[in-house]
Amino acid sequence: MNEPQLLNFHGEPALDSREVAKMIGKRHGHLMRDIRCYINDMEESPKMDSRQFFIESNYESSQGKLLPCYLLTKMGCEFVANKMTGKKGTLFTAQYVSLFNEYQEEHKAIEAHMISDEIALRNRELSFKERWLGEMEAQNANKRAELLIKLANHSTKAPLRNDLLNEAMNQLILPVVGEKAFPAGVIADELGVSAYTIGIWGQRLGLKAPHGMRGPYGYWKNNQYFYNEQGVQVLLDHKDEITYGDSDF
Repeated sequence: MNEPQLLNFHGEPALDSREVAKMIGKRHGHLMRDIRCYINDMEESPKMDSRQFFIESNYESSQGKLLPCYLLTKMGCEFVANKMTGKKGTLFTAQYVSLFNEYQEEHKAIEAHMISDEIALRNRELSFKERWLGEMEAQNANKRAELLIKLANHSTKAPLRNDLLNEAMNQLILPVVGEKAFPAGVIADELGVSAYTIGIWGQRLGLKAPHGMRGPYGYWKNNQYFYNEQGVQVLLDHKDEITYGDSDF
């Protein structure tokens, strides 16, 4: 290998002792002998863990034999560098420090990218859940509105009927975007039908946003739904169906 390469050992960077031997201009066998001496000395102290510096490993030779080597952590490289003096020690220190710093910066960038992807995925999941909850809320609100309309149609008292219909209109949910907006009553007058009929058809045509929300065809304000020009146009396009079906309500 022309340039020394860091290895990844259980998520931590390390240098192969063969690479270190080349960097410091020493025979690999001699470096292995020195490392074993360092490990023996460390083992005399119960507070020292030689694996934080030197990790036993192996490699396959060109003859296919499995031979021993060590992986040196950054602390292991520092240990070896401290045993050296002069130009070789200085060059080795500069090399291994650069290698470990570059590795750290690269993995910071990778981790930041992974975190960014995780955040994006979490946001997509939250967005999906919000849409799903909105749809469930809309379905439940529309079911309540349908029940109120049925109760109103069976009521013989005008005040109660009107109260039920008004509450039904507040419950119905349909969608909006646009500067101009029109409540169901204004559209109803244009088509010659009742306001709650517009609410029902807005629901059937998928024009209502979930309660309290804004959609491509309208928005909610103070428990009243307002259709934008695009939503109004859809209702006008179905004028014959709406006016013909008004008697069914």
